[in-house]
Amino acid sequence: MTHSIRFAGTTTIVAAVAAATAAALIHFFAFFLAPAAEASPHPAAASSRMISPRLGFYRSPDGFKIHAGDSGWLQTAPPRGNQTILTVYRSPQTDSKASLTVRVDRLTKGSTADRYISRWIKEYPRFGFDVLGSQPFSQAGSRGHVIDLMNRDSKMQLRQVVFVNEGRRRAAILTCRDNATDFSATLKSCNSIVKTFQW
Repeated sequence: MTHSIRFAGTTTIVAAVAAATAAALIHFFAFFLAPAAEASPHPAAASSRMISPRLGFYRSPDGFKIHAGDSGWLQTAPPRGNQTILTVYRSPQTDSKASLTVRVDRLTKGSTADRYISRWIKEYPRFGFDVLGSQPFSQAGSRGHVIDLMNRDSKMQLRQVVFVNEGRRRAAILTCRDNATDFSATLKSCNSIVKTFQW
């Protein structure tokens, strides 16, 4: 996810930021367009002692927590080599492509939730996603925003739920995905997980 950066710096800084942003987006969307794959565990991931895979509980160093709720989904480690995904929840059905990923984005000083979301929404079409709708909401004192997306090529449907904590200058991005034909049923499980989110 990108965000607005306002520096009175040189073109070199701007070019470096643009390159880093593009690389992050490519890694992010590559995960969503690739087949689901299991990854090996690593410290502070799903199979470490800090997080119980049976309970599906994840506590972020950025101050939020989330768990599997009543979804029945399994928590797994993020894909090997992916530095942006913190943890993953997957449907227990072996033939399912349904998943929910959790990642965190740092906000620049002075960036607001509205600017952050607006910038994101403008970026999606460049990567082959149609924005089906977006809407702000509140949950347990946290400000959130829902963005529904469809990938034009793969026909994968996504729902991103973004929680912005301006005080911490962090955005937590929860992304639910599945084939468009199965997405309505998948969304119920994803919502069960999203409802457990707390800063």
